[in-house]
Amino acid sequence: MKQAQQTGLVLAIFFVSGASGLIYEVAWFRLLSLSFGVSVYAASAVLTAFMGGLALGSWIFGKITAHWQQNKPSEQRSIAASLLRLFALIEIGVALFAFATPPLFAGLTSLYVWFAREVRPDPFIFNAVRTALATLALVPPTFLMGGTLPVLAHLLAAHERDRGQRLGLLYAINTFGGVLGALAAGLLLIPSLGVNGALYLGGGLDLAVAGLSFWLARDWQAERDVPAPIAPPAPSQPAPQSRRATRTTSARISGGRTIVTTNISMRLAHNGAVPGLGIQSAVSRSASILKPTQLALIGFALSGFAALGYQVVWTRTLAIFSLNAVYSFTIMLVTFLIGLAAGSAWMGRRIDHHPQPLALFGWLQVGIGMCAVIALYAFARMPTLLDMFTARTSFLASLWAEFFAAAMIMIVPTLFMGAVFPVVARLYTAPSPTDPSVATVPDQNGVGSRIGRLYALNTVGATLGAWMAGFVFIPLIGLQRSSLLLVALNLITGAVAVLTASPTSGERLRLAGVAGATILAVALLPPGVYLGFREGVIPELVYYREGVDATVAVFEVKYPPLKMSFVNGRNEVPTDRHSMRAFHLLGHLPALIRPDAHNALMISFGNGIASGAMATHPIPRIHAVELVAEQIEAARLYEAENRGVLDRPGFQITIEDGRNYLLRSTERYDIITADATHPINSSSWALFTHEFYVMVRDHLADDGVFIQWLPFHDLSERDYRDIIHTFQSVFPHTTLWYTGATHSFLVATPYPLTRDQILALDAQLQGSAAGADLGNSRLLAADLIMHADEVAAFAAHGRIVHDDRAFFMPAMDRDRILAALEPYARAAAREAGGS
Repeated sequence: MKQAQQTGLVLAIFFVSGASGLIYEVAWFRLLSLSFGVSVYAASAVLTAFMGGLALGSWIFGKITAHWQQNKPSEQRSIAASLLRLFALIEIGVALFAFATPPLFAGLTSLYVWFAREVRPDPFIFNAVRTALATLALVPPTFLMGGTLPVLAHLLAAHERDRGQRLGLLYAINTFGGVLGALAAGLLLIPSLGVNGALYLGGGLDLAVAGLSFWLARDWQAERDVPAPIAPPAPSQPAPQSRRATRTTSARISGGRTIVTTNISMRLAHNGAVPGLGIQSAVSRSASILKPTQLALIGFALSGFAALGYQVVWTRTLAIFSLNAVYSFTIMLVTFLIGLAAGSAWMGRRIDHHPQPLALFGWLQVGIGMCAVIALYAFARMPTLLDMFTARTSFLASLWAEFFAAAMIMIVPTLFMGAVFPVVARLYTAPSPTDPSVATVPDQNGVGSRIGRLYALNTVGATLGAWMAGFVFIPLIGLQRSSLLLVALNLITGAVAVLTASPTSGERLRLAGVAGATILAVALLPPGVYLGFREGVIPELVYYREGVDATVAVFEVKYPPLKMSFVNGRNEVPTDRHSMRAFHLLGHLPALIRPDAHNALMISFGNGIASGAMATHPIPRIHAVELVAEQIEAARLYEAENRGVLDRPGFQITIEDGRNYLLRSTERYDIITADATHPINSSSWALFTHEFYVMVRDHLADDGVFIQWLPFHDLSERDYRDIIHTFQSVFPHTTLWYTGATHSFLVATPYPLTRDQILALDAQLQGSAAGADLGNSRLLAADLIMHADEVAAFAAHGRIVHDDRAFFMPAMDRDRILAALEPYARAAAREAGGS
C-alpha cells in the first residue's frame, strides 16, 4: 500500500474516532446529569473528571511512545505497527466501556444515593464526593481517549519535514469528526436510538476502527526520513550541549533540582535591552528566561485556559439569546469545534514554511483577544441582529437562529484558537534550525511524547479556565468583565511571545497600537447587561445578577402594575392575571385537596408566589428547592406577591437540582409540586419523564397529592400528549386543569377527583386567602377540564417518555393545543355553573 493511502486511512479512522468520542461525551454528560444533577457544581464535577482523564492519558501515552522510540530507534516499521496496534487496543478499551456504561453508571448512581442518604455530608464534602464519583466514572475511558492523539502523532509526524502540516491536519480531522459526532448525538441519535443506543453505536464505530487499525499494522510501510537541512551555528554562539549534559550541569548547580537556562538569542541582543525592563544586551551573559519551546508549552496551557474560559462565558451569554433548548448547547459546541478544526487545517498547510512560529503564536493570541472584544459589541446588538437575519417560524428556522448567534460570536476567534495548535506543535516538536529565536536541542524521545505533554498541559489549563470562569469570574465580576479578563490574558501572552521572538521597534509599535485600539474599544463598550429580548438598560430594570448558574433580571412596570422575572432571557415569573392565577392554583389547590397535610415539597421556588400561596394553609413544614440562587434574592422584590414567604416559620429552601434532591431524599411528603421552567429547557426536560414520575410517587405519602405545571407555549402537540400519557401511566387518577393563556396542570390524587368534590370546597374558600386568590368553588371547578377517563382518551395515542429518549422539541403548536382543549373547557364551565 502506498504511503499516501496509508496516511489517508489513518486520518479516516481518526475522523471516526473523533465522531465516536463526541457521541460518548454528549451521552455521558446526559446520563451523569440524571445521576448527579444539572446544577453547575454537578456539571463542573463531570467536566473536571472528563478533562482530567484526557490530560492524564495524553501525558502517559506520550511517555509510552517515547519509551518505544528510545528502545527501537532504528526499527521504524516495527514501531509504526506497534503504534497502530496500541491505537486499536485503545479503541477497543473505549468501546468496551461504552457497552458497559448503562450498568456501570447505574451502580455509581446507587453508590451516590447511598452516600448522600447515610452520611448526609455538608455541601463541600458532598461536592467533593460527587467529583470523586464522576472521576471514577469517566477517567478510565477518557484516559484512553486522551492517548489517541500522541500515538497517531508519533505515527504520522515522526519526521520534521512536514510535521506542522501533519499535526494540524491530524487535529483538524479528529475535530471535524467531533463536529459530526456532536451533531448526530445531539439532534438525531438520542431521539431515535436513545442514549444507550447512541453509546452502542459509538462502541461499534470504535470496534470497526480497531479492526482497520490491526489490518493496517500488518502491512504498514514505514516512511523514509528525509532530514531537514541543519544550519551551522553562528560563530558567536557556543556549540549546543546534549540535553543530558545540560540537565546534569544544571542539576549540579541547583543542588539536584533542574533549572533550565539559556543564552538570550542574537536576535534579542541585536536590539539592546528588553523594552520596559532595563535589561542590557545579552551577547555576553546568560539570563534565566524561558526558552521559546518552554514559552510555547506554557503559552499553550494559558491559551487552553482562555479558550475554555471564553467557551463558558460565551455559552452562558448565548443562552440568554437562545431558547436554551435541549439542542442549544449542541449547536454552540459544534460551532466552537468547527472553528477549531478549520483553524487547525488552515494553519497546518502553512506553518512548516513560516520563518517565525513563536511570533505567529503571539499574534494569534492577540487576534483572539481582539475578536473577543468585538464579540462583546455583537452581544450588545444581538437582539437586533437576530431580528434582521433570523425568524423562529419553524424548527429549522430555530436551529438557524441558534447557529447564527453562535457563529457571530465564535467562528473567527475559534479559527484563531484552532490555528494555535499546529503553530505550537511545530514550535515545540520541530524547531526551525535556521531561526535562532526557536533553536533548541532535537528531542530524542519522538514527537508523540512532546504532543502528549502539550495536549496534557493545554487540557489542564482548559479545565482550570472553565472552572475559574464559571465559579469565580462570572459571579464576582460578571460576564463582560470576565471576557475582558481573558482578553488581557491573551494580549499579555501574545505580547510576551512576539517580543521574545522579535523585539524590534516595529513590533513594539504594532503591539502598542493594538493595546491602544483595545483600550479604546473597551472604553466605548455598552453596559454589560444582557437581557435577551432587548438591548441596553431601561429604568424599569430593578434587579440584575449574573450568577453561577444563570443570569436573572427583574423588571417592574408602574402602570399597568406588572413585574417580570427573566432567567437567562426567558420570562419566568410575570404577574399578569393569567400567570398569577396559575401560581395561586399551584400553591392552593393541593392544600385544599389535602387540608391535613403535614409537609410539602415544592420543586422550583422561582420567586415564591406559589410557595407564598401554600404558606397561607396550616402546613407545619414547607420545603422548596430552587436551582438558581439569584432567584431567592430576587424574590425579595416579590414580597407583596409571595406574602414574605422567605421569613415564614417552618419554610425551608435548598439550592439544588430538584430531581437530584428527590433522588437523594428519604422523606415522604403529603404534597409535592413541580413548577419546572419548560419541557424543552435543557435543565427541565428530566422533570417530565416516566422515571421522574416514579420517583415522585415513591416519595408521596399514601394519600399524597402531586401537581405539575405543564405549559404548552413552544411545545409540540405530540409532546404535550406524550407527557400527559406518561404522567397518567404512573398516576392513574390524573386530572387536567387549565387556568388560561398557555397554563395547564396535571394533578395526581390517591382517589378519583371529581368536579363535585371541588364544588364542595366553598366553605374552605370563603374568607380565606385561597378564596381571595382563586374565587369561589364554581370558578375553581371550571378550571378542572378533564377527569381521569377524559385524560386517558385525550392522550390515548401518546407514547411513554423515558429518560433514555426524552427530547422535547420547540414547536408553534399553541393554537392547535388550545383548539383541542377548548371543548373540554367549555363543558367544564357549563357543569361548574361558571361563566
